[in-house]
Amino acid sequence: MKKKINVSALLILVVAAGLLGWYLLSPQGGKAPAGSDIPDVTLPRLGGGEVSLTQFAGKPLVLNLWATWCPPCRQEMPLLTRTAAERRDVVFVFAAQDRGNTASLVRQYLDETGLVQEWALLDSQNVLQQKLRTTGLPTTYFFDRQGRLVAKHVGAITPEILQKSLEAITR
Repeated sequence: MKKKINVSALLILVVAAGLLGWYLLSPQGGKAPAGSDIPDVTLPRLGGGEVSLTQFAGKPLVLNLWATWCPPCRQEMPLLTRTAAERRDVVFVFAAQDRGNTASLVRQYLDETGLVQEWALLDSQNVLQQKLRTTGLPTTYFFDRQGRLVAKHVGAITPEILQKSLEAITR
């Protein structure tokens, strides 16, 4: 008796395996590229005005790229905002990616969830994703006082990874 092969499922499996292999074998492989610096990017601030990311050099910086439509982003946001409120020695910047994340939509999301970010930025052109070669959302970057990229995490961050990465940038 011959078994039928589900060609669609097989194709999806092959493509997924290929993408995973490409990612793991890529030069970055999920790790921070050595010698990377805070990107010289200026973005609009949700509260008004513009912010240049290089102004944060001299303090440890956590840069989180997220989107309102992204479930893992929504999952990690309470942990990140709570930690940002507790860790005044570290600057936390939250850059909403994608044209669909308008100021009103981001503000509505933050109001509905009770999350408040001092440094909520809008990156509707995905400038940071391009400059940092981000492979997915959410992605969190950890820069030390010298503005060097020390760690990078793709996906929803856990308390343990967050703590370990904060220790690495505040030494």
